[in-house]
Amino acid sequence: MSESNTNNSQIVERIRKLLRLGGNNPNENEANSAILQAHRLMAKHGIETVQLEENQQQISYSTVYCQHKGNRKFRKILSSVIALNFRCRCFSQDGRVAFFGRSNDVAVARDVFEYAYTFAYRESDRLYRKRRQMGHDGTDVVNSYAIGFIGGLREKLEQQSTALMVIVPQDVQDRYAELSKNFKKANSTVKVSRLDRKAYEQGQTDGRTALNGRRLGAASGAKEAS
Repeated sequence: MSESNTNNSQIVERIRKLLRLGGNNPNENEANSAILQAHRLMAKHGIETVQLEENQQQISYSTVYCQHKGNRKFRKILSSVIALNFRCRCFSQDGRVAFFGRSNDVAVARDVFEYAYTFAYRESDRLYRKRRQMGHDGTDVVNSYAIGFIGGLREKLEQQSTALMVIVPQDVQDRYAELSKNFKKANSTVKVSRLDRKAYEQGQTDGRTALNGRRLGAASGAKEAS
């Protein structure tokens, strides 16, 4: 076996170990960190998903449901942005956002969604209350903020996904197509009668930076692999 093949095998095995760590770690931060590190190594070394699959039957799939206080309508658009950037699909059932995909991926997607939703819910509500306290009309503040936030977050995540060459695996697409064949099409539009420019721009800025402090890729106990 050539040196390059040996190195490639070592990298593949390292990625497998990270994915196993992500799938069997009770510490959520360490699990998420391991999975994102595995994705980075796959992008860096051009490793395809199929190279990691020693046995297709070993791949597990899950549907996870999320917590989202207040059930703001923007949750559906937010979940769709996150799903495509974390290799899974999403849907809404009985008002609850759900992610479907490989077990490792949906765990990370749920974590990111719940953090981002809580952030946007809290900040848009704070901005609305501040406007009202100042005697201004708060109409459309929350939705304007949400539209900006989702746009900023989409921009940030798509940059990351392009760099890491993240795509939803075909096996997930196929299984989701079967799962969702009887789903009704849901209306997920967030409407405003007049866009509040200041709220929108604040949301956009927050969306671009909201996950910076989340440290999904740098949790304690999981060192960056090279």
